Amino acid sequence: MASSSFDNAVDDFTELKKAIENLISNKLARAQKENRKLVLNDINRRLDAAEVALKEMQREVDKASAGTRPKLSYQFRAYQSEFNNLTRQIESAKQQNSGPNDSWNQPDSTRRQVVGNQGAVERSTAAITRTERLAVETENIGNEITTELGQQREQLVRTRDMLNQTDSALDKSRRTLLNMARKAVTNKIALISIIIVEVLILASVLYWKFK
Repeated sequence: MASSSFDNAVDDFTELKKAIENLISNKLARAQKENRKLVLNDINRRLDAAEVALKEMQREVDKASAGTRPKLSYQFRAYQSEFNNLTRQIESAKQQNSGPNDSWNQPDSTRRQVVGNQGAVERSTAAITRTERLAVETENIGNEITTELGQQREQLVRTRDMLNQTDSALDKSRRTLLNMARKAVTNKIALISIIIVEVLILASVLYWKFK
């Protein structure tokens, strides 16, 4: 879902763009020399506001989650292209409607340079912000992996303890079986001995009876 702040910035930008285009096509071309500067000041003021809306879009793109960032970034680049086209349209309109004694071109050239420098700074800041976010995400992933490895180690330790307990139980069972086997052999030997003795006694009795 798109950010509501991003949507609001888009609405502001769209409204300002339409207003600027209306000023260029309907007022600037028809304005008398003394009114041109007023119209241009109005255009520049709205252009500054449109740039603020564009910066707000950039901030929302930087803050967006990984799932929504590609879509917002694509939309932002489209509006940024519209802003650049609008700036060129304004410069072209100024050239077409300027007279030999008009003095707003040089200050506006300086303004464009300042705006360009600000854009470069903002792009650098955005790149640093993205790098910092990537570093934080990498650190979080590292922490998660460390936690998971710790849990796996604990599980392996518990498994080893269970195996040791199983070996001990098997040893006890083996000793018990050996003891039972020895007792069975001993009992069998004793039983055979008793039978032999009884046979001998019976044989002796029969011998003395029929002698």
